[in-house]
Order: sequence, then C-alpha cells, then structure tokens
Amino acid sequence: MIQMTYEETMDWIQQVGKTGIVLGLERMEELLNRIGRPERALNIIHVAGTNGKGSVCTFIAAILEAAGYKVGRYISPTLYDYRERIQINGVYIETEDLTDGMSRIREICESMAADGLEVPTVFEVETALSFWYFKKKNCDFVVLETGMGGRLDSTNVVEHPVLSVITSISMDHMAQLGNTLSAIAYEKAGILKQGTPAVSASQKPEAMEVLRAQCHKKNIPLAVMARERLIIRERRLFVHQTFDYKQYKGLNIHLDGIYQVENACLAIEAIEALKLEIPVEKVITQGLSAARWPGRFQCLSKQPLIFIDGAHNPDGAVALRETVETYFPKQRRILIMGVFADKDYEAILKEMHSVSEMLISFTPQNVRGLDSGVLKIAAQRYFDQAFDAKTAENALKIAKKQAGPEDVIIIFGSLSTISTFCDILGSK
Repeated sequence: MIQMTYEETMDWIQQVGKTGIVLGLERMEELLNRIGRPERALNIIHVAGTNGKGSVCTFIAAILEAAGYKVGRYISPTLYDYRERIQINGVYIETEDLTDGMSRIREICESMAADGLEVPTVFEVETALSFWYFKKKNCDFVVLETGMGGRLDSTNVVEHPVLSVITSISMDHMAQLGNTLSAIAYEKAGILKQGTPAVSASQKPEAMEVLRAQCHKKNIPLAVMARERLIIRERRLFVHQTFDYKQYKGLNIHLDGIYQVENACLAIEAIEALKLEIPVEKVITQGLSAARWPGRFQCLSKQPLIFIDGAHNPDGAVALRETVETYFPKQRRILIMGVFADKDYEAILKEMHSVSEMLISFTPQNVRGLDSGVLKIAAQRYFDQAFDAKTAENALKIAKKQAGPEDVIIIFGSLSTISTFCDILGSK
C-alpha cells in the first residue's frame, strides 16, 4: 500500500468526485467486501428523510453521549472542514487516520478497476472510510445519515441496523427519487429492515401511508412522533426553546428554528425505541440541552442582525418562513438567496414572498449553482424588489446598505453557502 499525504488524499478525493452522484449498491458492496465489512461490527442508527436529518442525528448523538456512549457520526454535507463528515463525540477524524484509511481504500478502488469493475463514487468511498474508522475506534453507536433517498443510497448496505429513523419527507431530488410524495417516501422507506424497529416524524398522509405499508410488509414496529403530546412552553431567541413532550417536562434546546422542537421529539422517540438501560429522562434532558448544530437558523451577526438557514426545498422554506414570522413579526426583513439549479426555486420563492418585499440573488460557488440572473428574473414575479448581486459577498454588501438598524437579513437556499458567509463575516 502506498501511503498518501493529506494533500495527495485531498487531490485523490477531488479526482474521484468527478463521477458525481450515481445511485446503486453494487460498487459499495464490492468495496466493503474487500475492506472486510467493518459496518457489520457496528450498532448503527440509520436515518433517512428530506428535511431535519442532520438536526435529528445531532439530538440523538447528543443524548447518547450524555449517557456515556462513544458515538460516531457520518455527516453530509459538511460546512467548514472536510474532516467534519466523520466524527466521534464531536471530534473530527484525525488527519493520520483519514490518510491511512483513504490510502487503503484507494488501493482497493484501483484493484476493482484492474478487475474491470466500476469504480466507487466519492460518497461511497467516504461512507466506507467512516465504517472503517468507527470500527477501528470501537464506537458504541454510529448515527448514520443517508446521502440521497434511502433504498439505493450507499449507506443502505447496512444489513442489521439497531434502529431506522425517518425524518420529515417532502418533495426534493425528484429527478432521482420520483415526482410524487409517495414515490419519494418509498425510496426513503428503503432503509427499513425486517427485525429492526423504526420511528418516524409526523408525515403528510401520502408519505405516512407508504411508511406504514412497508412496516406492515416487513413486520416492523413503527413509533410516530406525536404532535398532540407536544406543548411549547417558551421561545426566547438566542436563549432557548422550552417544551414538554409526553412525560418529559421542561425540556430545553438551544437551536432557534421553531421546527427544531419536533426534531428533538423525534430524537426522543428514537432513544425510547432503543430500550437502553440508562436514566432516560436525565440523559434526554442533558443531551437536548447540549446539542449544537450550525447553519440551521444560525445567527451570524447581531449588528446588523443576520441569520442563515439551510432551507433549500419548499418544505424547508415553509419551516424558515414560520420561524421568521414567529421571531420577527414586525421587523422589516431582507432576503438573500442562492440555490442549486436542480431545486424547485419557484416554489421556494412563492413560499418566502410573504416574508419580505426584497430578495437579493447570488450564484453559489458550486457547479450545480443556479445563475443569480435566472433567480432574479424568477424572483421579480413574487417580490417588489429583486437584485442580482452575482456573488455572496456582493449580496451581503447590498443587504447591509438596504438594512436599517431594526431590520433583519435572512440568508438561505443551500447548505453549501453557509461556510462562504461565515468566512465573509468571520463567524463560525
């Protein structure tokens, strides 16, 4: 095996990434067979869904950590650092382990190519690396987030997860997953395994029908987050949200998005379904309070007041709109938006137009980024004022120039742009 340096590792990852997204499990199965099937030694909590995956994973991991467990997390996409995608109890994978693991996997990929087999995609390579690393570090649990869909996602090589979790399902990635909510729900339900309990967020009827049918077919017990048993006690921006859920009273979370309370409740259902011998109420209280998750209605500046959110599909826009209207019912709001071209940006604009009279567009620094000029033309149908800023930096300059001392700037459209604005503002 030729040991790569960190720079060589990053170069190789970039090279592998040129293949893009290719759904299917054959390459991943072969890669794992050749690396020794490390995932079979892990207690995996497998999480799929359209919105809220990262937040629910954060809450689950934080509760398990509060109980004293060693918890691996595989995160996609990352915001600030490549190593962020693979972490244990919040600590990123060490550079030495990253280069060692990738050197091993590169050798296997080259042997697959020499055997005339299809070479794994970058997401498959990274998923395999995470399994290898978590096994090496003897993790007690791994909270594993799907990349896209579920049924054909490379994470779905996991044969016997300890728990399957389905977060909110809505319309996104239609070209790959289908044009109806039922079709998308079917793909998400692909992670459900016979013999493994499942929990789900409260879903729209079409999605829930599919999930229940798949659970019945596979004889899987399904617990659903009960909205009727949730009571909001207090919402204080920058401080906490306090709520009761079922028998748990006075729970606090420090993520500001109003949608985060339901994500926390789904995490509670997940912990209950695991049936662990732990002081459940105590660790749920501690874990939820300790959970932090950047880029989800995160404040980047208080003078002027600037928030950023990863909302990038219509349901995400609904959640963002409701949060903005809850916290800033009277303030003037200025919107900054940059989105990928394959997103339903018309529906997002339609959902957000009631929040503001002004939208500033920019082009994300990504090959999938929608041209800001195209977005501006679409925005003119919904907003009194639409500006094409071209770049994120220029969008922020325009927004600050337009904003008064009491106004709020809201940035949204893609998780990939969060680090860009953090760099501009010097905030992480």
